[in-house]
Amino acid sequence: MRTALLTTALMMVATLAWADEPTAPETKTEATATETKPAEQATPTTETAPAQTAAVAEDKNTPLRPPAGYRPKRINGQQVWCAKLVVLGSRFPKEDCRNEAELRELIRIRESMRTDMEQRLRTCASNNGACGMN
Repeated sequence: MRTALLTTALMMVATLAWADEPTAPETKTEATATETKPAEQATPTTETAPAQTAAVAEDKNTPLRPPAGYRPKRINGQQVWCAKLVVLGSRFPKEDCRNEAELRELIRIRESMRTDMEQRLRTCASNNGACGMN
């Protein structure tokens, strides 16, 4: 009984190791690549607009370093970076593909959120931890 169970488990592992990932139809990947992300777009304030334009001009000259999890991929001849996102309540991950401009915008939003959080923590630390207390 143990031998049959062990043999079955080994065969399943070998099958998964040699199996190729199925390819998705081209129309679906193109729709995913051109899909906009309205929830992650931020409206710039008037104070940071000149700084953002300088940062964007500087960003175009530097090579792109994608965030962790994003891998380069070619879809219909265009260079995109894709990451697999876990969807709550589903066994199937969603592939999030972005072009260079969208990826740079995502990086900029993450950096601004991080600096905002650091600023809030510094304010709380200077008030002896009295932040958020009513």
